[in-house]
Amino acid sequence: MEEVEILPRDAYLHTVTVKHAPCTIQWWFSTKRKNIDFGLFQRHAPSSGDEASLSGSIGPVASRGSTIGTINGRRLASPPKALNTPQLQQLEESQRQALSAATKQRGGYFKLQDRNVVELMPLKHYESSKTTIKGSWNAVEPGTYVLYFDNSFSKNTSKRVSFCVAVKEIRQSVRPPVAMSGWLLKKKRKRMQGWAQRWISLQGHWLVYSTTEGGISRAKVDVANAVVSTSRQDHTITVDGDEGFLQLRAQNDADYNAWVAALKRTKEHAVVSAATDHGATFSAGAVPQSPMGPPRSEHSPAQQAHLGYESAVTRLTELIRDNVDDQQLRKAIYEHLQQMSEYAGTLFDMACTPTRPEISRAETNASGRPSLALTDTQASDVFYDTNEVLELARDESDISPDKSPAIGETEYDSDENEDDFEDTQDSGRMRRDLIRDPDFIEALAQNSLQQAEKKQVDEPASDADYEHDPQATMDHVQRQLVSYEPRTQLPAEACLANVGLVSILRKNMGKDLGSIAMPLVMNEPINALQALCEELAYCTLLQKADALEDSMDRLMYVAAFAMSTLSIKKHRAERKPFNPLLGETYELVEPQSKFRFVSEKVSHHPAVMACHADAPGFRMWQDSSGKSKFWGKSIELSQTSNVHIELPTHSDHFTYCKPSALIRGLISGVRTVDFTGEMTIVNSTTGDRCSVTFKEPGMFSSSNDAVECRLYQGNSQSVDRVLRGSWSSQLEYERSPGHTEALWTVAALPPNAHNFYNFGYFTMRLNELVPETSQDLPPTDTRFRPDQRAYEEGRVDDAEYIKNELEEAQRARKRDRDAQGVTWTPQWFEESDDADSPTGRAWTYKGGYWDARAHHAFPPTVDLFKY
Repeated sequence: MEEVEILPRDAYLHTVTVKHAPCTIQWWFSTKRKNIDFGLFQRHAPSSGDEASLSGSIGPVASRGSTIGTINGRRLASPPKALNTPQLQQLEESQRQALSAATKQRGGYFKLQDRNVVELMPLKHYESSKTTIKGSWNAVEPGTYVLYFDNSFSKNTSKRVSFCVAVKEIRQSVRPPVAMSGWLLKKKRKRMQGWAQRWISLQGHWLVYSTTEGGISRAKVDVANAVVSTSRQDHTITVDGDEGFLQLRAQNDADYNAWVAALKRTKEHAVVSAATDHGATFSAGAVPQSPMGPPRSEHSPAQQAHLGYESAVTRLTELIRDNVDDQQLRKAIYEHLQQMSEYAGTLFDMACTPTRPEISRAETNASGRPSLALTDTQASDVFYDTNEVLELARDESDISPDKSPAIGETEYDSDENEDDFEDTQDSGRMRRDLIRDPDFIEALAQNSLQQAEKKQVDEPASDADYEHDPQATMDHVQRQLVSYEPRTQLPAEACLANVGLVSILRKNMGKDLGSIAMPLVMNEPINALQALCEELAYCTLLQKADALEDSMDRLMYVAAFAMSTLSIKKHRAERKPFNPLLGETYELVEPQSKFRFVSEKVSHHPAVMACHADAPGFRMWQDSSGKSKFWGKSIELSQTSNVHIELPTHSDHFTYCKPSALIRGLISGVRTVDFTGEMTIVNSTTGDRCSVTFKEPGMFSSSNDAVECRLYQGNSQSVDRVLRGSWSSQLEYERSPGHTEALWTVAALPPNAHNFYNFGYFTMRLNELVPETSQDLPPTDTRFRPDQRAYEEGRVDDAEYIKNELEEAQRARKRDRDAQGVTWTPQWFEESDDADSPTGRAWTYKGGYWDARAHHAFPPTVDLFKY
């Protein structure tokens, strides 16, 4: 697989010389972070080298005709026949003025000086950072074909493109007809991941699914030999075959009936064919087999190894899904991982065994890779640099008896250059797509592979100080989240909270709210640990404060941050967060906002959640110890611990205690939240302080959430500055008459926020389980909590049942500890003296979490989420 970096306002040409036609040119490509434009051209007079001087005109745009090309399964029209030079001259001016609209809109430009260039596929923008783009073109005549990657529309951003190319002889083969295709919901493999929309296609007697329409096949099942079960009640279709297990769901009666009828016809046709031919007839390259049986011998070794690899993966998934006792499960997983390693090793050995003549050094380009323009095409198929993909497959599956990696854990080699290490991880998605692509395996099976010069690589640096350097953790996560886009809404809309809250609370008047069992529908789908993290939505205010020289300016922005942490309560008085289990943890690493956060429930009675966040520009910690009481018409929430903020550049240490909150309107039904009293923010390093006064509402008037902040410098009793605004919307400072500076303004809620608990964009993704980073999380992380996940997905009854089971298991663990005389000890936090705290004690981070995360070495703990 070749990788190139394309600078802004530039393009890259990759040429393939076709000497024997007809043949098919196939390509796969993906990009990191951002997308790119791609087009295909043909030059009838081949020129040497991969690079060409581009500009001027291009050939005619492809006209309608027979289908000879595809991109991600979409058919493209054939180009016009080659025109002679006079004809090209006549079209030159019109072509220069009438490039495709897409090309103009994207800003694509050309520098091709060769007049004998024909546009086969016009430039088009592809979402290549989200998925691997696969395309092909049937070359009907010899010549030089140009794969054109265009980044000219980008003014500032370079693009890193990874791509593979194959040239294969066209064989007279018939593809299975597509009996039916369309979008269905598919149950994901891992627990608690729910359903995802997938493109399902019934090709002959094979049921195939991909993530995009016509995209790379992710898996397929032979319907003829599979057990198909259906449920009209919930529109589910289950296909259980030797090749794998697909659980699908139609979204309406019409789709459900159509798919059931199509599968029924396929089964009936298979029975008739079996009776006529005394056995099923299978399409080329797709051979059903038993999960543990060896691949059929009539196929090439590469195809046999690939089929065996897929079977082992499928069987392993089934074992994990089934309820098998631990000892048997460990033994079975080890055996199947060994089998996967053997199959992947076979593929790797074939990839690394050169059977074609060695390519001379003179025929390689500057990067050390063989030049495609000089590639010998005598073999029927030519595939480039496939060995890199197979190396990854072997690395992912290779284990030894004394080293059993976690499922899904992948180790990558790394160059000394940090960018190369990042690119290797980013290329994992494309490489995994390739090794599952039947066309990739076919190209591998029928061709020897040319060997690219291999760079010397070193092991990833293991001396990074993950515990004390937050940037090291953020850099690691940023490499994992290159193609990740945060979700902008929850999986399901908010459920109705139609319960008699007043009748519940009146029975518990004067009691601590934390000891009252509330109905589940009174919750929102985040818990108290995540609610602490939510307060860091505007943490850039602290980073800005750290960069300022004036201590009073720094105090202003810390005060603005303190107001921002209260603003999230404005539209969320109707519900409360989930109460975490004792020992439950939550982490968030934010490369964009440049901070990392870890929290843990350290005490159950009283309920105390401790947290710690650090970044290059600040450090913050607090615990949520407090009290809550119901007074008949309102609920009072008061804090008994301090918030600590450190700014490292000037060694500032700020402390403050959050104000008391009063939730009103419990009887009227229109609930509001108000903050009362005063809050004092103190910089113990300089002595500066800020006194925040919250305006209380009158009998017939609202407070409008107004606040006034008076800043005092050092020990002075005279006011130095005054800030005014609202704790729910903004805070301003009037530096001089008529010149007001907005220190902080609240971000607008999403347009559909009222359907999703009034969550902001930041809150929407707090409970999102991202596959790229889930393997780094400890088993105690909130994202794995099943009742909260079910509630987020709208399965309220399931969530209620699971919540009761988890809480009963927690009570059972408490009884066991009491019987044994054991005291609960938190893993990551400890209680210590705190002179600034009203109680004289506070919970602080004792270290070790980020180092354990980096090395996947979390200490063993009880299974909190087992029920």
